[in-house]
Amino acid sequence: MPVQFSGETHGCFSDSLQMAFGDEGPGETVVEVLTGSAFGMYLHHDGRPFFAPIGWNPEKGINSTLDLLGWTCEQTGGSPDEVVRALEKVDDRHRAVAGPVEMGLLPHHPGLGQPIGADHYLVVVGFDGENVVVHDPRAHPYTVLPLEKLLAAWHTETLAYTVPDFNLRTGFRRVREVDTAEAIRRLLPIAADLVAPDASAEAAEGAAKVLDGGLSTYLFFHLADFMVCVGARRRNDAAVVLARYGYPRVAEVLDQQARLIGSMEYPLVAGDYASAAATMRKLAPTFAQLETELRAAVRA
Repeated sequence: MPVQFSGETHGCFSDSLQMAFGDEGPGETVVEVLTGSAFGMYLHHDGRPFFAPIGWNPEKGINSTLDLLGWTCEQTGGSPDEVVRALEKVDDRHRAVAGPVEMGLLPHHPGLGQPIGADHYLVVVGFDGENVVVHDPRAHPYTVLPLEKLLAAWHTETLAYTVPDFNLRTGFRRVREVDTAEAIRRLLPIAADLVAPDASAEAAEGAAKVLDGGLSTYLFFHLADFMVCVGARRRNDAAVVLARYGYPRVAEVLDQQARLIGSMEYPLVAGDYASAAATMRKLAPTFAQLETELRAAVRA
């Protein structure tokens, strides 16, 4: 059985969604797995590796999770006036998920103050017309933000995927009963399609070539401070959950991927890019193995 990681993570959208579900949610670990984030890899056009499926983004992941679990919500976006009207209906029982926002412009994150191209999600639990009360999954409960400061960060032109500004989900409610085991079973064929083993293996090889040439400061922090952490965490979550619900062979491959990705952290920080590149190349063939085991689980 894989050892489950626990601690502060980069799963802001899954943490936020679980907070919106409240006691009826399956937990942020299951939510993260149902987003499909752990299945596949791609290389962005600027050379950044992402341990996520090609074409995937948190918005697609949230919508997938809602469908798999039998939930729905209302979605508002594009206009500050519209989103303010929606915020007026929010309280600690009627929660809202706000995002993506530009993390670098969030005024309560020390030392930022400028766009960094990083998306982030928050849970809104209160609004008095001037200040917004949020649970920020990045270790900031009950943070009070001036509305204008939040609106300034709620633009998405600096992000790697296209979403309307002021994207807000409210009115979360269950429309059909789905237990977690059934949601995981329904995820399996979706996950098998997301893996895209040839493209993912090509992305791993491409990332290895990027490492062969050394890393810019931007790429270094993308990998060492974010993507290795989140890539290993997502696969650890998926391995634990799939093992728990009776898919040990799928879990074994995901655990292998988690260990490979996580093992790159020290070599990256130590500047041993050759070792990190070699690990990327070991990762490449595991995507075909993962798809094979997922297809077998679907047929079983």
